[in-house]
Amino acid sequence: MINKNVFSNTKNRLIKINIAVVGSFLIIFSIFIFIYFKGLTYKSIDSKIEDELESITIQLVKTSFFNPVTLKDPSNMVYVYENDRIRYYTQNGYFDEVLPNKKENKENSFFTYSKKGYTFRELNISVSKYDIQIIRNINSEMNSLKQLMFVLIIGVLFSVLITYYIALYLTKKALIPIETAWNNQAKFIQDASHELRTPISIVSSKLESMLKSPNNTVNDEVETIADAMKETRRVKKMISDLLSLTKEDYITKLNIEKVDIEELLQEITNNYIDIAEIQNKEFKLICEIEDKFIYTDISKLRQLILIFIDNAFKYTKENDRIEINLNEEDNNINIDIRDTGIGIKEEEIPFIFDRFFRSENMRNQDIDGSGIGLSIAKMISLNLDCKLKVKSILGDGTKFKIIIPRKLINRK
Repeated sequence: MINKNVFSNTKNRLIKINIAVVGSFLIIFSIFIFIYFKGLTYKSIDSKIEDELESITIQLVKTSFFNPVTLKDPSNMVYVYENDRIRYYTQNGYFDEVLPNKKENKENSFFTYSKKGYTFRELNISVSKYDIQIIRNINSEMNSLKQLMFVLIIGVLFSVLITYYIALYLTKKALIPIETAWNNQAKFIQDASHELRTPISIVSSKLESMLKSPNNTVNDEVETIADAMKETRRVKKMISDLLSLTKEDYITKLNIEKVDIEELLQEITNNYIDIAEIQNKEFKLICEIEDKFIYTDISKLRQLILIFIDNAFKYTKENDRIEINLNEEDNNINIDIRDTGIGIKEEEIPFIFDRFFRSENMRNQDIDGSGIGLSIAKMISLNLDCKLKVKSILGDGTKFKIIIPRKLINRK
């Protein structure tokens, strides 16, 4: 049985990784946005203070003590000192004293500080014989930055929450093929074990029966030995099929060469003529194609065709007919393998290419087979870029169609 915790733990890890990645990106992005807008805010404030400084500097040159300086922006507080004596200042209600303490402030630079619950941006600079102190209340700007920070934090939390549900959905979708493959693997192992258990049990029982009669001769045990050999051949074929199936799963390179498809089919059918005569079955090949040369892996194509012909002989009875038809249709080369055998139930057709699947009709008639052949055929067709189609009527025969696309026929 599959350990369900494996998928649960994997899903949780993927969700955590997705949230961590997205969350980290959003936090970094939010910090960048905040720093960027904070820089723009301070730049705008400093620009207004510098404009005020320029205006005051011009006025100080032209005005006298009796003509007070006019502020360009009433939001600014300006203090002008000459020889450490106040020459001009704007009244304010922010400070305990009439004037802020100039000695504690830095010179020739912008800086920010808080006092009595207010936040100020200040420039303290010397121009000629004057010391100019320009202060601006930036509470509104700071509140805007706080609101921006609050919006970014809420946005990050909300985005992480959405990311969780999106990651949960996408992780489930991503794990479906993995879980399906895992389930198929587990089913494959179960089916293989079941199929191998039966012949091994039969061989074991036959050997045990022979050990119980040590005085019997070979002639006495002919039937027992024949049964054991039959089951041994069955196990050998099953193992060979399993190896072929595994090999097709991991095939990486095809040996493409020019192939005379008509000659290949003629060669294959010649090998079955004697079998057809012995089993009293009608067997023939019909070729209806002009351009008979294709480029493909001949060994793989031969194996694919043999699987369907073997099945046709296996699931037909005496006086039945097996026919191979090579034709061209819709820019494709088709190889049709028809038989008038036992057929397949319509509801079972979608499953015939599954590993170890065997029709109930075949099991009831005690026909030998492992249910791997068509799985191998499916893998070979995928590797050769061919398509397979099947039509069958229970009790009236089956037709398998191998479709070779025309675009692959003349490749080199």
